[in-house]
Amino acid sequence: MTNVTFSLVIIINIFCLCYCAQLPSNFGRCHTKDKEFDECIRKNIEVAIHSLKEGSTQLGLHPFEPLSIPQLIIGQGTGAVNVEQRFSDAKLYGLTGSLVQAGSVDFEKEVILAKSVTPNLQLIGTYDMNGKILLLPLVGTGPFNVTLVNTKINHTITGQAYEKKGKKYWKFVNYTVTLRPERVYFRFDNLYNGSNPQLGENVNQVLNDNWDEVFTDVRPGYEASFGQIFQDLANRVFSRVALKDIFYFD
Repeated sequence: MTNVTFSLVIIINIFCLCYCAQLPSNFGRCHTKDKEFDECIRKNIEVAIHSLKEGSTQLGLHPFEPLSIPQLIIGQGTGAVNVEQRFSDAKLYGLTGSLVQAGSVDFEKEVILAKSVTPNLQLIGTYDMNGKILLLPLVGTGPFNVTLVNTKINHTITGQAYEKKGKKYWKFVNYTVTLRPERVYFRFDNLYNGSNPQLGENVNQVLNDNWDEVFTDVRPGYEASFGQIFQDLANRVFSRVALKDIFYFD
């Protein structure tokens, strides 16, 4: 089993405007007894993702495009990547452009399942690394861009019911994702702190020529980190909106 450690600190400047909130009018409600329930779930998840691009004053949420991630640390892999990737002042672009292909809810197990495709997911910020990738030294600090193209994402979200002021809510205690990009592009500027620009360009070329091997080695770290980010966002919505305002149960 791949042993990837990661540390993630998310400070997204989002504040609750009130203790409870109603979903915006463009967020639909799904009837649990409707034969098209799964399609309703799929559609509503997609609408929610797209709508939150500009945030929601009703939910007290700031815009999600881009999403700020002050610090992100992806631990080294066990093969090609022998370096800890330390990212700071990062922004995640493209999340709200995701297309949801399927969705379902198991109320007994309190689990939501979804499948999505994100055409272009970009993580941009500042890196700080000192190690090796593909036996090449990777040292430096500077701007970075990791772009995932046409990424298929499977979401498994486990909830836990609780009551607040007589209403039932869900708190998500686990959010697992799998990331399967069609292509990944890497760009690390100022490698070797600018002392050898040509070598820096060559290393970037090697990373992109071998993107599958490089990304596969550290994918568990990215999956764990993205899962934590998504869990945080989901909880910010579900902690404000009661289940009866999301689903029809009668």
